[in-house]
Amino acid sequence: MKLNNTTPVPNLFFDKHIGNLSGSAMRVYLKIVRNLLGWRDENGNVKQKDWIAHSQFEKTGLSNRSVTNGIQELLDQNLIQVTDYLNNDLQNPFKRKKAKRVYYSLLLENQEKTTFYNEKTKEIPTQELRSTKEISLPKYNAEQKIPDNIRIEQIKQEQQRKQMQRDNWY
Repeated sequence: MKLNNTTPVPNLFFDKHIGNLSGSAMRVYLKIVRNLLGWRDENGNVKQKDWIAHSQFEKTGLSNRSVTNGIQELLDQNLIQVTDYLNNDLQNPFKRKKAKRVYYSLLLENQEKTTFYNEKTKEIPTQELRSTKEISLPKYNAEQKIPDNIRIEQIKQEQQRKQMQRDNWY
């Protein structure tokens, strides 16, 4: 069965960890899950790790400090792994701050029972690292006159984006 426009969340998160995490850690975790398990390549494989900019976490409504605290809490609970592009460990917040790109991955027990595992080949597939690109609208200066049709399209897209965000959090 395939459910469109959904992201699977590991049951272990709900069964074991949700009661022990702060709200900021839950939001950070769910953003990581969305970026990893919510995207599939042409073969149907999910991402095993992804480069996620700190600003993407802030789009969950958290402050910069709350994002950092949430990431650290998830690291302390051994729910995520944070590395740079060379797979160097970035558990220390100062190392993360200095890294150009920070990659996040989920640490899951019994990976054979997750979406990473391929039943046919009995292995976890290798992955090309592609970033999850977020599309932004072109920016205009206050002095520039924006054509009505472009402004109307911008408003429609912004309203659709906001509605999608609201739909995804319920």
